[in-house]
Amino acid sequence: MNKTTSGASSIRKCLSVLDCFTEETPRLSLSQTAEKTGFSMPTTLRVLSVLCEEGFLERGEDRLYQPSWKTYRLGRLFDAHDAIRNAILPAMRRLRDATGETVSLYCKHGIHRVCVEQAVSTHELRRSSHPGYPYPLWAGAIAKIFLSYMTPEEVERVRLEAPPARQALWDSFLEEAQAARTRGYSFSNAEREEGIASVACPLLDSRGRLAAGLGISGPNFRFNEQARLAAVPLLVSECRRLTDEHGVALSYCAFVLPQSEQA
Repeated sequence: MNKTTSGASSIRKCLSVLDCFTEETPRLSLSQTAEKTGFSMPTTLRVLSVLCEEGFLERGEDRLYQPSWKTYRLGRLFDAHDAIRNAILPAMRRLRDATGETVSLYCKHGIHRVCVEQAVSTHELRRSSHPGYPYPLWAGAIAKIFLSYMTPEEVERVRLEAPPARQALWDSFLEEAQAARTRGYSFSNAEREEGIASVACPLLDSRGRLAAGLGISGPNFRFNEQARLAAVPLLVSECRRLTDEHGVALSYCAFVLPQSEQA
């Protein structure tokens, strides 16, 4: 067995032990843990000891093991992420009802954007994204928002991934991205998808870091320039309100960009 395989096996054993702790069984003995995992007693003791040393578990005076501070911290991250999505959804639905178009919440994943929540237009002809699916950052209103907060190295990786037609427009596209950061919102019209227009705004945490992007999109015959301009103050207002009311929680969300990417 090579080192990579051995390391993966050890990680899986640690995760299997952590998975034994539930609301029904928040504290377990060595033998109970061994029984649940199917590991030998020596293996179970070794894994429990490592998890205690690393702060994921702790052993009480009664020799029972229970989750410790690092496990609690991970739980808090999940709670914050879930809470902020619940807070954002009503705002997205208000924007959808006010504009009639689809409102999407995007996070950055590497050099792509991923739709993590959506309030879909009630029109029969509408634009929608596929939640969890990665989209490129070389075109679109949301892309301009993310690009304006990314490092030069990341921006170059996005450029290299872009098709030739978009690379030919790259300098002007970056200028639009920087202008979007200055004014706080961006526009696009048929940049990535023919006939689709969008407006987007950054969602910032309490420290002014980019946490996500919120966008409104629809067919450009309906979501025309006048409609997009009318949507801007509504979108900006909702994003600012979310930052004011939930900025601290946004700081703990899984999709907050690392500090190194905020320059």
